[in-house]
Amino acid sequence: MGMKVNKIETNLKRNLWLHSSYVTFLATKTSPENEVIRINPTISFQKLLGFGGALTESSCYLLNTIDKNLANEILEEYWGKENLNYQFARISVGSCDFSLGSYSYASEKNLEDFSIEHDKKHILPILKLAKEKNPTLQFLASPWSPPSFMKDNNSLTGGGRLLPSYKKLWAIYLTKFVYNYQNQGIPISYMTIQNEPNAKQIWESCLYSAQEEADFLKNYLFPSFKEKNLNTKFLIWDHNKDNLLERCTETLVKHQALNYTSGIAFHWYTGRSF
Repeated sequence: MGMKVNKIETNLKRNLWLHSSYVTFLATKTSPENEVIRINPTISFQKLLGFGGALTESSCYLLNTIDKNLANEILEEYWGKENLNYQFARISVGSCDFSLGSYSYASEKNLEDFSIEHDKKHILPILKLAKEKNPTLQFLASPWSPPSFMKDNNSLTGGGRLLPSYKKLWAIYLTKFVYNYQNQGIPISYMTIQNEPNAKQIWESCLYSAQEEADFLKNYLFPSFKEKNLNTKFLIWDHNKDNLLERCTETLVKHQALNYTSGIAFHWYTGRSF
């Protein structure tokens, strides 16, 4: 007696795109440990929320300037219900290494000039079109750098660190970003504290130790969002998986950020195993 399993495969070399086929597993008297897939429907592990992709300023610029029909077709392929139907889109808070240029939403130290007007040209129109394709689309936002005046190197690029005296203002800045995006019809479901907090880059970057990340989240960012009744959930780390366990244990346990954290974000660039 065999068991038939539906296999869905995407394989570029074999020119397969969500190709559906059936595989039959047959009973055997030999040890089946490496030959079968064991399924126990009474046991549940992680729940998969969905897949997604990044919508950077550069990708939004391209989609906003090419032929409208082609742009619509691309968005439909990614977010359309009958296609990939992505459930997530990652966006940057201000500029990143895939932006048309470096920018922040404010340059004055009282944030009186705070504005997301820059994003209204290319980014927000595409985010709105993607959300039209999938009304349940969720957005994950990541800052690449605080404004230069908030950092010890006075630059968006080259790493640097958030000056302690600006922790509260940076939290207010991020709160303003989410509040303004929400008013544009783009609610931010998740936010990471910092993209690649352990990397000094030639593009927008900022360094955080585990203690600095925990302190900023617990004592500044989380309270600021709660004060404005924003329900955005926070993810820590947002860097490579090779040092994930040690770093996140330090952030969550040693520096007691567990109750303020909804998950761990990580990249796949380095680390042989997980």
